[in-house]
Amino acid sequence: MLREILNRRDLIGELVLRNIKVRYSRPVLGVFWAFLPPIFNVLIFYLVFSRILKVNIEEAPFMLYLMSAIFPWSFFQETVMASITCLTDSRNIVKEGGVPHYFIPVSIALANGVNFLFPLLLMLAMAVIMLKGLPIFAILLPLVLLIHIMLTIAVSIIVSVLYVKLRDIKYVFETLFLALFYISPIVYSASFIRQSFPETIYKLYVMNPLTGLFNLYRLSVIKGFVYFIKRDFGLISVLVVPLCFSLAMLIFAVHYYKRNRDEINDYLAY
Repeated sequence: MLREILNRRDLIGELVLRNIKVRYSRPVLGVFWAFLPPIFNVLIFYLVFSRILKVNIEEAPFMLYLMSAIFPWSFFQETVMASITCLTDSRNIVKEGGVPHYFIPVSIALANGVNFLFPLLLMLAMAVIMLKGLPIFAILLPLVLLIHIMLTIAVSIIVSVLYVKLRDIKYVFETLFLALFYISPIVYSASFIRQSFPETIYKLYVMNPLTGLFNLYRLSVIKGFVYFIKRDFGLISVLVVPLCFSLAMLIFAVHYYKRNRDEINDYLAY
């Protein structure tokens, strides 16, 4: 599959460009829609939790703390939800154009990855303004992006194949994402979980791959956050858990696709 992607990278590029054009060619605000939804989400949570509920965290300015998780979360959720129906939505391209099935979710993930660069740059700019610079761990950001994209592509391939066989999966993931949002450290700090739940629950919380992923973003963007990584999580678990989980999911996605690819067109015929 990797050889096929490399040999047909021009096709992947065309699909990525097609996804970007479809998204931004008609809206009046164009590329600004890459910024507006995640920024709007950040502002809503900031007003509710910081101004109304008076939630305080010690790790970072709350606005930056929200950005460092909501922006990556939006990329992941939006890509996976768009990939669920992508094969049925693009059945003509797949059946008549000879495009490998997995090219469709991969192209969606890469196109959304391009869109994610705009919020990411905004987050880096806000970190420089609020904290007067970036931490030395900013050099890890390319690795964090690689882990994030690997996980997103893997899940996108899996759900796209699942949906052609089991149409209820769309509603399952809508509910699952709602639960994942609140069991990941997006709008609250790890110290809240440690103080509110037994140690066993806290250890399970730490093993959540998204917990490690968001902490990697914060480690790369927020000065001084390494102290809280050492105190609440441990540097090894923050890096090893999301990296190993993303690699395992990618291997499983390849295996699952290869096992089901001969049946996909049969399901798409219905």
